[in-house]
Amino acid sequence: MLKGAIARRYAEAIFDISRRQNTVDRTLEDVQEIARVFAHRKLSYLLREPKIPAKRKETAIRQALGSKVLPTSLNLALLLIQRELVDVMPNIARELERLVLDYKNEAIAQVTTAKPMDEAQRTEVKQSLERRTGKTILIQTRVQPEILGGVVARVGDQVIDGSVRHRLRALQQQLLRGVASSNIDFFPEAGGDGRTAAAEETTLKPDQYNVVPGRQ
Repeated sequence: MLKGAIARRYAEAIFDISRRQNTVDRTLEDVQEIARVFAHRKLSYLLREPKIPAKRKETAIRQALGSKVLPTSLNLALLLIQRELVDVMPNIARELERLVLDYKNEAIAQVTTAKPMDEAQRTEVKQSLERRTGKTILIQTRVQPEILGGVVARVGDQVIDGSVRHRLRALQQQLLRGVASSNIDFFPEAGGDGRTAAAEETTLKPDQYNVVPGRQ
């Protein structure tokens, strides 16, 4: 909890500076690069070893980052070293990304499908999520055959589960409870092509999906 609070404070400070200097995107790239550099195996050991003088650590960071990042970003890295807060860097990067996304009214959607989507399907999913969230959606995709079909989308702490696997599990639970009817149409009548929704490889209507807040 303490690490999260510290990370938010530093992220807000560097974000305010970047906004005033009109370097929001560049600063986010810098901070993410600093987090990667801090995680490098050899450098990570050097930065965390208490017996190594702070001056040597600072010199190593200047050599690794000096020509790659803005002066304000380098100052952030050096300040964290001086205050022995190197371990907080990944949290700062995540908090800053959240601030930048909110500032630009954007959101990252992690979209999982049973098979790779084509461009038309990506566009349909993106537009559906934008209507739901009111934000510009940046899609990150992955393929997971286990969901059988449909789409699972995670936006922030909200999960929109429209997978065939989720629908089948819900139906099984209702059958086990002895529910005779349902207000969810799991298997609608076949359309003009003779296929049912359960047979579709990819269902691309997130607006109709079940929403599971905070689902892991």
